[in-house]
Amino acid sequence: MPANPDSFQKIQHFVVLMLENRSFDHLIGSLRTIDPRVAGLTGSEFNCEDPNSPTTPVAVRKATSYVMPFDPPHEFLDVQMQLYGPTKDTPEFPQPPTDPAPMSGFVVKAMGVAKSPSDAGRVMEYFGPDQAPVMSALAREFALFNYWHSSLPGPTWPNRFFVHAATSGGLVDSPGADQIIQGFSFPNGTIYERLTTAGKYWRIYHDGIPQTAGIDSLRLEFVNPLTLYFRWMDAFEHDIGLGNLPEYTFIEPNYDTGHNYQNGNSMHPLNDIRKGELLVKRVYEAIRNSPYWENTMLIVTFDEHGGFYDHVPPCPTVPTGDDARYSNKEHPFGFDLLGVRVPTIVISAFTERGTVVGDDPADPKTQFDHSSVLATLEKRFGLPPLTKRDASANTLDVVVNLDTPRNDAPTSLATFATASLLTRIADLFRPSPEAASENAPLSENQKSMVALAAACDLKLSPPSQHPAILARHDGIQSQKEAADYIAEVKDKIRTARPQ
Repeated sequence: MPANPDSFQKIQHFVVLMLENRSFDHLIGSLRTIDPRVAGLTGSEFNCEDPNSPTTPVAVRKATSYVMPFDPPHEFLDVQMQLYGPTKDTPEFPQPPTDPAPMSGFVVKAMGVAKSPSDAGRVMEYFGPDQAPVMSALAREFALFNYWHSSLPGPTWPNRFFVHAATSGGLVDSPGADQIIQGFSFPNGTIYERLTTAGKYWRIYHDGIPQTAGIDSLRLEFVNPLTLYFRWMDAFEHDIGLGNLPEYTFIEPNYDTGHNYQNGNSMHPLNDIRKGELLVKRVYEAIRNSPYWENTMLIVTFDEHGGFYDHVPPCPTVPTGDDARYSNKEHPFGFDLLGVRVPTIVISAFTERGTVVGDDPADPKTQFDHSSVLATLEKRFGLPPLTKRDASANTLDVVVNLDTPRNDAPTSLATFATASLLTRIADLFRPSPEAASENAPLSENQKSMVALAAACDLKLSPPSQHPAILARHDGIQSQKEAADYIAEVKDKIRTARPQ
């Protein structure tokens, strides 16, 4: 059904839940077997261990475990390898970009970090609807976007910046500790400043230390005890029950970076995806069973693909047009290409059941990325765009396609069936996730979040304590030291900002 402008004007609240590091095909590509309109997997897709000598094909296959034993690489050059494959003479370097990208290097890139060739093939696995029942149910019940891509072919930090600022300021890789401690800023600010200027309220819910605190202006709000812009996630349902849902809400999951993501609910690799599914269920049911149901749009998406296979090549896009203060001169990027597809579901009372957006990947009208969230807020609230990217992005009112709100939407979502005997046996024999030992060295992700903890600690502390804080940060070497320090800073923030 076509979009209904009158119904879109009835949407007064927008809630975004951004999870971590899963591709479209990996998490919901199997839905094609239920609905052929879904641009998912046919079952014939494959990569090779060596794309230049394709004698060992690794086909897509159904996942036998909810937990990855390693974190697939997904920095900028890693993604170039995944998109274009290795060069023949120098296989450690990716092929030059081609259009369309062959999407041939996912397995070969995973071979460098997996504990065995068989485990490397796990980047080709997908979850069936029975294994991800919450995401699958919401995709069938509301609107699924076939061609929602991450905003650039790179990792978490720059992609998350796009949902806040429609730019990463030229950043294409994970930032260094010095950059994080200093804090990021963008010439045109963020969507939060746009909303404040327009008299609209916003809030960020979080567990632990949120990645949004990497933005300098938001870091000041994060540690400020006098505002309610940041709230602990355990207050989410309470606030809704009090009728206290702002015009814009952004939810950050529990990353559990101190323990290398293993106990979090972000769906980041090493984390059991069922914990992320339960978070999605929690957020949906809180909104669905509240007075806000008929005037709220919930957007569930993922920051980037995390190194997992997807068969649809990234498409061209509009460069941001702002400055590139954080660009990497060793591998420049014009921000004229989106990243790998990620699962995205948009939910509202005015969304027809079974809406699927996009039947042609080459049609610019079907292409979405994280800046589409900002473009939608700007359209609904009359805000000026932040960059050329969100100024040109497609908006989400396309799925507000009913005249009257639905009362038949489910008020609760089914959880997981008991795992099959095969799955339980397979989990017993899977290698343990990396960095399971408390004395293991820090992963690159942990280094980033330790730096973020130190940055927040500095904001909370008088200048006289800054040398000791920086020395503590510089001395952290092990997973246990990281976990302890992140927990200490979290407790310090709770004391300063208890709400």
